[in-house]
Amino acid sequence: MPKITQIGNELAEIPFGELLRSVAQGIADGQRALDLTSIQTLITLSQTLVDIIPEVTEVITPSPSTVNISGQPPIQVTGARVQASAAAPVKMSALQAGITPTFYQFTEATIELKVSMQLRQVEETDDQGKKNSFIRAFSSHVNFRSQNTFTFNADAASSVTAILRPVPPPTRVVPSVITVNALGTTPTVTISP
Repeated sequence: MPKITQIGNELAEIPFGELLRSVAQGIADGQRALDLTSIQTLITLSQTLVDIIPEVTEVITPSPSTVNISGQPPIQVTGARVQASAAAPVKMSALQAGITPTFYQFTEATIELKVSMQLRQVEETDDQGKKNSFIRAFSSHVNFRSQNTFTFNADAASSVTAILRPVPPPTRVVPSVITVNALGTTPTVTISP
């Protein structure tokens, strides 16, 4: 991410289109950073080895017992005993183990800015020296200075609401898993997803 250094003075006003472009560019920069972070997480997960226990075996055997009740003959109770054993751990990548990065997407962004709008006639000169005149909307922020100086009555606070939602990873980002099962007489091959 590039380092941003603030220079100059606070802008008194800015063309409204430039304000909207700046807000949209900020959202686009944020989305790009989210996507690149998810891709980097995917690469890291594919290179991180973990020990996974592929199989746990549970053996259930009968285990009858006798229960003594005061003043009554003993009662035979059927019971069960569970013995568990685990297979030896197998090294695999965290991605192979099923840990995948979460991708996020800006699904909605609402930005409420309190601005003062003015329409001005603007004159521009092109490369050939021809002058063009048109009307452009300019906006200036409303802060305590403009409220006190011009008795402008508006709430000077701005609010930003951005909604991020998890989305499925792009299909080309997550690799296919090819499994060859050679346990039977005929090996079987499965490919997922």
